[in-house]
Amino acid sequence: MNYTEENRKDLLMLIGKNINYYRYHCNNSKIMNEKGFVTIEKLAEEIDSSPNMLYNLTAKKVEQGVSIIFIDKLARALDVSLHCFFLKKTLQNPPKYER
Repeated sequence: MNYTEENRKDLLMLIGKNINYYRYHCNNSKIMNEKGFVTIEKLAEEIDSSPNMLYNLTAKKVEQGVSIIFIDKLARALDVSLHCFFLKKTLQNPPKYER
């Protein structure tokens, strides 16, 4: 199978969309704000990253690459199963991260 530039763009868009979604549907109430979601800034702090990295990942027009280790850090911080970031259909009650 040829992996095209379009495949890469689609995957990055999917991951970015899911990061945004699971910030609002995470299982880690310790990092949620009073409105019930996790801000980009708080998430970046939790995973020892910059908010700009997360903004770039979740922006529709920016194609920020990302490692599986980085996605694993996100999954741990949000307490959401790693595979959820690769699903085309998001889960309202995502399974917890398996340690």
